[in-house]
Amino acid sequence: MVISMVDPDAPAHPTAQAATLVLDAPITAVVVYPRQARVTRRGTVTLPVGVATGTGQDGVAAPTERTVTLRGLPLGLDPDSVRVAGRGAVRVLGVDVAVETRARTADPELSTLEDELRALRRRAGELDDARETELARRKFLDVAARNGAASLARGWGAPSWDSGTSEPGTPGDPAVDEARRLAAAGAALGGQLAQLYARLREIADERDELNGRIAALTRALEVRRGYRPPDTRAVLVALEPAGGADGELDVELEVSYLVAEASWTARYDARLVDGVVTLTWFGMVTQSSGEDWPLCDLALSTARPALRSGLPELTPWYVDVARPVPVAAMYARAADAYAGAPLPPAAAAPGGAPMPKAALMAASVPPPVEHAVATVDTSGTAATYRPPRPVPVPADGRPHRTTLAVLHLEAELDYLTAPKLAAEAYLRASVTNSSPHTLLPGPVAIFHGADFVGTSSLELVPPGAEVELQLGVDDRLLVERELVSRATSRKVVGNLRRTDVGYEITLTNHTPRPAKVTVRDQVPVSRHEGITVKDLRTSPAVDEHTDLGQLTWTVELAPGAKRQIELGFRLEHNRGLDLTGWAE
Repeated sequence: MVISMVDPDAPAHPTAQAATLVLDAPITAVVVYPRQARVTRRGTVTLPVGVATGTGQDGVAAPTERTVTLRGLPLGLDPDSVRVAGRGAVRVLGVDVAVETRARTADPELSTLEDELRALRRRAGELDDARETELARRKFLDVAARNGAASLARGWGAPSWDSGTSEPGTPGDPAVDEARRLAAAGAALGGQLAQLYARLREIADERDELNGRIAALTRALEVRRGYRPPDTRAVLVALEPAGGADGELDVELEVSYLVAEASWTARYDARLVDGVVTLTWFGMVTQSSGEDWPLCDLALSTARPALRSGLPELTPWYVDVARPVPVAAMYARAADAYAGAPLPPAAAAPGGAPMPKAALMAASVPPPVEHAVATVDTSGTAATYRPPRPVPVPADGRPHRTTLAVLHLEAELDYLTAPKLAAEAYLRASVTNSSPHTLLPGPVAIFHGADFVGTSSLELVPPGAEVELQLGVDDRLLVERELVSRATSRKVVGNLRRTDVGYEITLTNHTPRPAKVTVRDQVPVSRHEGITVKDLRTSPAVDEHTDLGQLTWTVELAPGAKRQIELGFRLEHNRGLDLTGWAE
């Protein structure tokens, strides 16, 4: 692959210009992988043929070599991934990738936004000029009013009219004439001021609206410019007509390439209704490659293409004597390790299985709406999903959602509670992924019917795997834990002091179905020979008691039933010991 620099705005040499053709090839297909995407463009170009540039080895005139250029490609495409195919009576002699240096971006949408912003700012300037004009007019009216009043006063002398008289004067009466002149001047001034202030209000309203549009457009431009470097790449394909006919030849070319800054992730909605979990799987496509993907053949693949791959090779496993590390280097390594430490992975769970449609249909009730889902191809080592309808994906860095699958999972529901930590019962669903889909890791939004109750996460779930899906807190199953007894012996037997404690855990099932509840609690664990935990008393008997003091009961509750668990133990310790982890 040859990479060269091209200035698209520079004048081309006449000979090169005659032999170079521009290919108009819009995006027709995109395959999005977890960390990149393959973009396919397709277009047709007409080649003039029959013009000879020399003779071949057999003395026959050689056809003219033509260079077809596909411009405006994203700067971040991988040059080594460019592939050219097509249909037509031509031979591909070579494929080059060039960088086109530009002063301004070639993105038409960005150019439109910039032109619109310039027009808005120009209009804002016109409004500012109009406001200044109205303010100058206001000053002029103030001066004209003062000068006019002074002129009237000098010309009239002392007014002989009385504005409060009830009887009007006769025509030609000086008082009447003066009153009319004064009223006309005042009315004219008032009318001018009313128009002026109305115009100022109009200007202010339009300026406020314009400021909002300018601010929104500026934000859109900032986002757009972040994914639109002015420089682009071009693919130059050297073609040679395979036949010797004169005239023109139509050639269809298909150019594909890999781009980074593109990915897709999984997101789920899990809805629990009548013991059935409906898992809706969404594909969230995000890209900031530098080019918008229009409505085209969009596919989401679980494959992870790599340009360089190989089998893992073991490196020597050295064992050496530890050498002291200088203090400064030790602190530097510790700081680097702290700065680069990854965040802990999120916990997760879920799966899927088909549900018979007969269970969803009723004679008098309309069936629920159906969701259009993607078609899946699992013929290779990876799965490829094609959404039910084309989805445009602009290069704005935002996630764009499409539905991949809707799975109805028959679930085994149970509850888990640790009342010492929280008096809440957490609903769980154990499901088996009987679908052909390998569910990818991703966040899960949990719904109980139409109510959103929280979020969880999902691990990688291959077909046939059994997983546990966390469905949030169910407030209909009440949990209470109460300290019912605590007695510290005032008498010291030998050198020992004794404390007896007792707890009571109460479970109440207000759900309409039987509930299986796993209850977890604990007793202290001694880490000193002078401290002993003994005389554990439980009712009912504990199902599991670990060496770390964790206790587990499994309780079956009928609808409306109540059950109590009693727990007690004795703590003995040597007199005078200062205990930690225990409050007297």
